[in-house]
Amino acid sequence: MKDMQKAMPKAPNVIKTLLIVTFLMFMVSCKVTKRPDVVDDTYTFEKYTSKSGFSSINVKAYDYEYKNDLSPSVTINSIYYDINLDKKKKTLSVRVSPNNKFDVEVFLLSRHTVKVKEFYIKRGDSIVINAYLKEDNRPVY
Repeated sequence: MKDMQKAMPKAPNVIKTLLIVTFLMFMVSCKVTKRPDVVDDTYTFEKYTSKSGFSSINVKAYDYEYKNDLSPSVTINSIYYDINLDKKKKTLSVRVSPNNKFDVEVFLLSRHTVKVKEFYIKRGDSIVINAYLKEDNRPVY
């Protein structure tokens, strides 16, 4: 009987320890929600005034390390585009409606994705994004 009385006070400590461990596991797992293939701050963003009065987004992609031209895929507000290096023009240039919010993603196989989030374009703005894609060493399945 005395053994049971000694064991009883230990039960709340075990429950308290389990609650703390569960809470810590939850906190750690919530912080790892970012996609590992997205690398922020690997681009330049320049804003110009267009003489034609049209608004446009221009995207060019480079290798992060060697600065060579790349031909990635681009999404602008979830609309898919390709940059084809076979053409003379190595820049994606898209006319857009002014006074709207835009999200741009630049991605290529075996490279980290570059995201440019939530920027606005006014009438006559010409946005130039130079994306520098870092190599992704994770295996492709």
